Amino acid sequence: MVFIGNKPLAYDAQASDHDWMDEYLKEVSRRKTNRPVLMFFSRLTRPLRRDAMDRQLSHTLHWRREGKLLDLGCGDGRFLAMAAKQFDVMGVELSRSAADAAKARVPGRTILVSPVTEAVLPESAFDVVTQFGYIEHEWLPVSGLQVAYRALKPGGVLVIKTPNFASWNRSFMGEDWCGIHLPSHCNYFTPATLQQMLRQVGLDPLTRPLLDRLPTSDTLWLAARKP
Repeated sequence: MVFIGNKPLAYDAQASDHDWMDEYLKEVSRRKTNRPVLMFFSRLTRPLRRDAMDRQLSHTLHWRREGKLLDLGCGDGRFLAMAAKQFDVMGVELSRSAADAAKARVPGRTILVSPVTEAVLPESAFDVVTQFGYIEHEWLPVSGLQVAYRALKPGGVLVIKTPNFASWNRSFMGEDWCGIHLPSHCNYFTPATLQQMLRQVGLDPLTRPLLDRLPTSDTLWLAARKP
């Protein structure tokens, strides 16, 4: 596990000074300046790549196909809008502007504006909990996973997406790796370290499909079940 090891950012500072959409646009601008050739080929191949929200839904449906779903760090609600076709959905989001966008996309569904670690949630109530692009932003990652554990029903599944620090591309690119966004991303995991943390909070990591285990991917997908 890699941790930037600085003084933690308060949640209100994260929300006001490091809103993810603002940070993302800054990062895209930085890459265009520093790596124009790579950005050119990225744009060129974009039509060949699967939509990110579609991939998230596909990974979720691999483990659960119905029931109650909680998305921790739900962003602007694009994933929730897709998942709502098959699940009874709820979300938690730190950014008020993103949460407002999520509420507009899934009207009538509950979207809490809160840090994940401070969210007031029903316990043992959800069949699936998702954390897509969340845990790398969380200065208290164990606490973030404990929230998922408490929210899940026995037998429920947590599905995680986060940058893969064990990817070959990260080893090659070093500090220029696409997964690094400082200080927004304060944690970086390998499959082994994230599985160890999942076990620490009482969750049982599930066997990953072969394609999810390839070190060529910059994305780490993991699922774990609550006993």
